[in-house]
Amino acid sequence: MRSEDLLAKALADEDIDDQPGVGQWQVSDEPIGPSSHPDGEVLIGRSVRMPLDMYERIRTVAAARRMSWSALVREWIADGLEQAESGERRDPVVELRRTIDAATRALRALEGRHDAA
Repeated sequence: MRSEDLLAKALADEDIDDQPGVGQWQVSDEPIGPSSHPDGEVLIGRSVRMPLDMYERIRTVAAARRMSWSALVREWIADGLEQAESGERRDPVVELRRTIDAATRALRALEGRHDAA
């Protein structure tokens, strides 16, 4: 059941307690405060566009770590922000590997286009 449908039923005083994932319902006009999320933060959804190959690689890493795709991406973004804000320099060997990986993927994509032509 969609969250909008659940909210409509709750506002109509219908019993929705038997629905999975439904906790204590509260209706308020107060500003949003800290949530009961394990991280203690209000999470905001944003759309990110990326190549399908990158998405699949992220899903594979997330599955291997037994965590959600979103949690892994949040972790990586937090690490990157911390590094950027601290002024920490990146390891040149790691950067070289990333550049080589990107160049290899670009070459494969170009070769795939050439074969299709």
